[in-house]
Amino acid sequence: MSEGIATLTIEEQLQQISLKLLDEIRVLYEFLSNNNSINANAMQVYSKVNGIKNEIETSKYRLGEYIFKIREGLLDKDLYVDILNNLEKVAQNLDAAAYRLGVIFAKQLVIDDVVNRLLIVICEKIIASLTHFIEALRLLSLNPKNSYENAHNVIKIEQEIDELYRSLELTLFEKKIVDFTYVMLLKDIADRLEDSEDLLKNSADNITYIAYERM
Repeated sequence: MSEGIATLTIEEQLQQISLKLLDEIRVLYEFLSNNNSINANAMQVYSKVNGIKNEIETSKYRLGEYIFKIREGLLDKDLYVDILNNLEKVAQNLDAAAYRLGVIFAKQLVIDDVVNRLLIVICEKIIASLTHFIEALRLLSLNPKNSYENAHNVIKIEQEIDELYRSLELTLFEKKIVDFTYVMLLKDIADRLEDSEDLLKNSADNITYIAYERM
């Protein structure tokens, strides 16, 4: 198999995994958006996120096996593997965040409006970041320059999310909340989302390296 066909196959599969990630973050976004009406079926919603995460893990192992089999002569194999591992970690982060959110809702706890809004905006930013990331993957073999630009947009969004995360952390610890477990659950949700964007940023960096080679 030629390297060109192999790289196209890998990039298409990475796109498919990224599209599943987009579905996963959208479920989490809707979950947060329904904060004002406590969801009695919170853990059922989490199960949907968990199902998507499991699909991503299965796809990751299949693609990883494929890359291993055709690794000889594949110039950017290490970059592809790094992207693949990062996408799996994002899926696991989103799953963990959704589980903690499910616990909060199942206990009929109401998230503070300011904190909830910041979490929603962070999710919106991750959705935008993933959209640029998917486009960067799609354009790698079609238009490396535009792929590079989309990857750079992911890097810029990561900086915006860092600012939102700092605001959320400050807001959370300024509140005089007695339930320490509740605070730590919210903090962990924010940590998982922020780490997810860091992983997307690292993957976008890898795309810029591949795109630069082809420009």
